[in-house]
Amino acid sequence: MELDRSPMTLARPRSRLASLRNAWRSLPRSSHVRFARLALRASRTWFAATLLATLLAATTPLATPMVTGALIGEVSAWQASAATPGSTALWWAAAIGACLLLQWLAASLLRVAAAALGERVDTMLQRGLMKAVMTSDGIEHLEDPATIDLISVGRETFRSSWGRPGQLAATLSGMVAGRAMMIGASLILARFQMPLAVALLAAALWTAREEKVASRQEAAHHYGSTELSRRMDYLHELGSTPPASKEVRVFGLSGLLLDRFTSTWRRSMDGVLTSLPVRPLLATTALATVVIGGLAWIVSAAVAGRLSPEAAAVQAQALMVCLAGMRLSSWTGLQTELATATLRRYERAAEAAAAARPAARSDGRLPARTGPDDLPREAIRFEGVSFSYPGGGEALRHLDLTVPAGRSLAVVGANGAGKTTLIKLLCRMYRPSDGRILVDGMDLASFDPAAWRRRLAAVFQDSMRFPLTARANIAFGRPHLASDQAGIEAAAVSAGIADDVAGLPHGWDTPLSSEYAGGSDMSGGQWQKIALARALFAVHHGAGVLILDEPAAHLDARSEARLHDEFLALTEGLTTVIISHRFSTVRRASSIAVLDEGRVVEQGSHDELMALDGAYARMFLLQSARFADAGAPEVRSG
Repeated sequence: MELDRSPMTLARPRSRLASLRNAWRSLPRSSHVRFARLALRASRTWFAATLLATLLAATTPLATPMVTGALIGEVSAWQASAATPGSTALWWAAAIGACLLLQWLAASLLRVAAAALGERVDTMLQRGLMKAVMTSDGIEHLEDPATIDLISVGRETFRSSWGRPGQLAATLSGMVAGRAMMIGASLILARFQMPLAVALLAAALWTAREEKVASRQEAAHHYGSTELSRRMDYLHELGSTPPASKEVRVFGLSGLLLDRFTSTWRRSMDGVLTSLPVRPLLATTALATVVIGGLAWIVSAAVAGRLSPEAAAVQAQALMVCLAGMRLSSWTGLQTELATATLRRYERAAEAAAAARPAARSDGRLPARTGPDDLPREAIRFEGVSFSYPGGGEALRHLDLTVPAGRSLAVVGANGAGKTTLIKLLCRMYRPSDGRILVDGMDLASFDPAAWRRRLAAVFQDSMRFPLTARANIAFGRPHLASDQAGIEAAAVSAGIADDVAGLPHGWDTPLSSEYAGGSDMSGGQWQKIALARALFAVHHGAGVLILDEPAAHLDARSEARLHDEFLALTEGLTTVIISHRFSTVRRASSIAVLDEGRVVEQGSHDELMALDGAYARMFLLQSARFADAGAPEVRSG
């Protein structure tokens, strides 16, 4: 069964989260049954193969004692009659070989089938969680503290193979096969010695139960110390990865990191490295006593002639099969509990993602529309827009602002004035707490988010650095048009990055990361140009609104000057919103808005604001004075 046909993948994004949540709630409370249903959805073929392999792994060891007993009985009959061995004995010998071969084949098939099924279950769950996170129109839920914590837990539990839910395909199969071997061996013994069979089964089940309780406690400790585990991961990352290497060496932090890593590990082990528990020890001792006592009785009875060689061989091997089943069941215990705990944590993470998703509008406003491909044609207007982050104060407060179509607007202000929040609202990453955003008089909230974002091209201050090829990094501006190499190269030329790409080891096919073969790292300024080229590629293919958030933040003086010189050419005919602390860029915008405490306090052209002699003029003159003090030519107004 293909993964894309799983109930985790539904056609309508709006109903996907609700369906994911309802699917989880409808599952039985038993984790094992719940996993079986998930596995069946992930792949019917591999589920059936795993089930078949489990049955073979459980039954073939049980057949071996019976066949071996029959062979020994046949040999005993030869010896008693001094007859020539017949073909029957050869057939029993061949049957033993077939049983051993089937055991080996069953183990190999189970290993392959369970691994394949487990991978498909993990993939289905990971994709389900990704879709639960990504189907939201905005990003409010990603910044909710509880959701961040739960989703990060859901993500981290897939990192280690021993804790993945998919491991249950192997561990549950091993547990089922082991328990079946224990019960089957006891039934074989019951044909000869009922008391021994009952004692063996009781001791084996008691031991299995105590092993399960101990495994559950250990798994609970592991997940109970997740905070310590995360701290250990963080300390390890600080000490062994490049980003912190300079500070670690300059400030001599190596010893401190090693000491804290060691002390954190010791704290995490406090609940694990304890004395041997009494109940599991008693259960294991009881099982060993039954097995050893049973073997002693079988040997003595066979020597005394009270037990035939055939019956002795069958009973002795049945005891060994029971022990093998016990070992198989115990070996999978801890892994089963860890994977089951991960499955429960995944459920909570998916529930949190669904619960944190913003509710659909129910205020009777206009239905979702795509709007003409050339919007905006008149203006984008913020009318009385207010917005507050969860747990924080107001970032915007009854903001009124007009962005004329086809012209550029620069937004300036102190840190925390609301500049970046304004951009996020314009991109529909958030919805206003109050007020509305109009595009040519139509409420932006009534637009289809995907259709509106196709009109946008953005360069964020923290733009993503994709460790892919240079071509892919720019083509992501319009991924469905990645074959437009001429457009990609034109965007690179406009952004001033074409020469840098040409100098890479493999040109456009060079991965932009030294962690990959043939890859190459780029500087912060080069990455900024890549982001600009990505936005310009989107503009080349129809985006009409260009958003520039600190576009010169990582550029050197020469690149910044080039950006200033080409600013008007880059933004010509586009509705452009630019956020920058560099007034040499800001002054070239058609209009400038000054934000203070979430409101527009001044707006106008550079010359108009300088004549007003208000907040903008003070900030501009202060920055000009710094350049003058540094020996740079003073920037004059006008």
